[in-house]
Amino acid sequence: MTHEAAYRRVPTTDRNAYAFQSEVRVRLSETDAVGIVFFGSYSAYMDVGRMDYLNHLGLQSSDGRVKGLLPGAVVGATLDFRSPAHYNDVLLVHTRIAALGRTSYSFDFLLTQKRSREVAALGTLSLVWLDESFRPMPLPDEFRRVVTEFEGPALGD
Repeated sequence: MTHEAAYRRVPTTDRNAYAFQSEVRVRLSETDAVGIVFFGSYSAYMDVGRMDYLNHLGLQSSDGRVKGLLPGAVVGATLDFRSPAHYNDVLLVHTRIAALGRTSYSFDFLLTQKRSREVAALGTLSLVWLDESFRPMPLPDEFRRVVTEFEGPALGD
């Protein structure tokens, strides 16, 4: 799947499609002047989900980087807001890798209120694996294997 296709794909709201989740508590600094979570804060929440997911699968090295990954490039990001979140709300960041391409991979995120289960936002991130010259390179076999085993048949839905 190209990163252009990831822009057109809408993540599912079916919680069963996500085999991993993280939890974040909204801090005051993440809200705006009217008391709701500032839209830019959702990117940070998605990044928490992404890094927790990779760590959960053992794909993160001790220095916090993805194993074998030189600085990767986020080539696409989407956010669709459904309901407001406020200071001190606890959000669940449901995370999955939804697609593996030749040189890229895409995450889906479903952010829900822990207490009410209401959907706060949906998002995607598409990344490209880079070599030492910052050129796209094929995804490593080990990365592909670990993700495919974890995601199972849901990968590519």
